Order: sequence, then C-alpha cells, then structure tokens
Amino acid sequence: MKRLNSFVLSIFVIFSISSCGYQLRGSINIDGLKNVNIISANKNNITRILQQKLSPYQQDNFSKSEYPTIRILSVDIKKRQLSVNSSGRVDEYEINKTIKYEFIYSEMNIVTGVLKSSASYDFNESQMQGTRERENIAVEAIDRNLIRKLLLKFKAALKANST
Repeated sequence: MKRLNSFVLSIFVIFSISSCGYQLRGSINIDGLKNVNIISANKNNITRILQQKLSPYQQDNFSKSEYPTIRILSVDIKKRQLSVNSSGRVDEYEINKTIKYEFIYSEMNIVTGVLKSSASYDFNESQMQGTRERENIAVEAIDRNLIRKLLLKFKAALKANST
C-alpha cells in the first residue's frame, strides 16, 4: 500500500510539473556546425560565448573558407526602469539586448536578421554589490538566450540551404 501511495504521489507530481509547462531545456545540439567562421566588428560577450560554443567543433586542419559565416553586425543594450517604489526610487530594472546578424552561406545566399531578449532584476541601493551581481546574472542569461536562438536559426537555415 505504501508503495502504491508513493507511486501515485510521484505520478501526480510529474503531471503537475508538466502541466505548468516546465521542461528541461538541455544543451543545444551543435552537430553539423563544423568550420563556421565568426566575424564581429568588436569583441563582446556575445562573440566570446559563440566562439566558446563552437570551438570544440572546429577542425584544426581545415582550410579557412569564407562560408558558412556568422557575422554579428551590432549588439545594442538598453536599460530602463521597470518599477518604482512608494518613495519614488527605482525598485526594478529591465535590460533589453538586441543583436543584428548576418548568416553568410555563399556569395549569393546571405540571411540577415534581428534577435531580441530581455530580463529584469530587483534594485536595492542599500545592497549595491548584490544588485550589481543580479544585473550581471541577468545580462549573462540574456546572452546565453540570444546565442541559443542564434545557433538554432543558423542551424535551421544551414539545413534548409543544404537540401
């Protein structure tokens, strides 16, 4: 009876979690993204993370070709007040990041696009160090989200172009 109760409870918990939309995201499958060039006018966190993600898939002895290439045209970041408290001081900030990119598959096949992501964090002026850390965590989450979206779009377009 005890085993049946624990089984029913675990099934209930699993269905409850899945019904609220929770799912494990896992890591992105980067197979098929060998020898992708990354070009950016200036080095930023987006290009650094992108190079780290793709570096294990780069072959040491490949001839540098122009294609396929991911070119990061610009990275714009904006920070705005999201809410204020009763005394009129900022209570929460929102960070919006936009990247403009080009996927270059050949001389005639260039895909351009824009990706956006945002995050918010609580601001507490009495705990500036902790607030700065929360801001850094929010920016890092935005960057990881943008890289995931960028690689998924690139891989889908690469697959569509190869067929």
